[in-house]
Amino acid sequence: MTRCGLVALVGAPNAGKSTLLNRLVGQNLAAITPKPQTTRFRIPAIRTEGETQFIFVDTPGWVSNPKNPWHIALTQQSLAALREADVSVWVLSAAQPIPTLPPPTEKALQKAPCLLAALTHLDLYPSPSRATKLAEFQSKLTSFSFQNWIDISLDQPLEPFLQTIAAYLPESPFLYPSDALTPLPQRFFVGEILRSQVYQHLHEEIPYGTEVEITLYKEQPERDYIAATLYVEKESHKPIVIGKGGQMLKKIGTAARQEIEQLIGKPVFLELHVKVAPKWRRSPTYLRRLGYRTS
Repeated sequence: MTRCGLVALVGAPNAGKSTLLNRLVGQNLAAITPKPQTTRFRIPAIRTEGETQFIFVDTPGWVSNPKNPWHIALTQQSLAALREADVSVWVLSAAQPIPTLPPPTEKALQKAPCLLAALTHLDLYPSPSRATKLAEFQSKLTSFSFQNWIDISLDQPLEPFLQTIAAYLPESPFLYPSDALTPLPQRFFVGEILRSQVYQHLHEEIPYGTEVEITLYKEQPERDYIAATLYVEKESHKPIVIGKGGQMLKKIGTAARQEIEQLIGKPVFLELHVKVAPKWRRSPTYLRRLGYRTS
């Protein structure tokens, strides 16, 4: 009998969830930058091994002290993934303090039917200290009913992690073809690539107040045409994103175009615009337009 189920990867910002997702499927589906909140939407990715199909779901890092509706929307995506998951994996970074949990997130983790703890960044510590660091986390998180603790640092193989999860997945037919990678369209990943380049090229608070909307994606035999808008919250941020003589926007566009072409395997024409969406992170209307779910 085959097994198949949803595996939610949840945790604080920069804990290593997106890195883990990309390792699990062997593709760079989730954008990775040193800045928190690079991942803003749930990203499902599929891995089929023999009689088992894993549907991993990367999630935005929860925000411990939400200051606006955008922060709440990010945490809600993590909570929704927890509610829907057959197995929940709390990704914890050994290089960060024990995270502070928003009360709804703490309750959701305590109610999760199957909760695993996965530690990243233990490879930053010398061998004798790894077990000590793991024991430290275990002693401070005794209020959660973990089925297992697993070291998923970059120097560790993923097979034990997959075997552990497989044992908890329900018996079920596969939900996707065995060669499927993700149910999301290319259009979504184009937006992820653009956001990643914004994070890499801009600094201070600018990336967090920027959002991407793909306004047109036209597939053509020789070259796809893509138009996108980069929204900023303040009028003063617009010239920073554009740069002197348009140079910053050109850098972002060139780097994004090259990455998109690698993704889809053919040339693209990428047209970028910058617009001001005042206080979009505080506006339920703007948030819904940009793909966020708001309650």
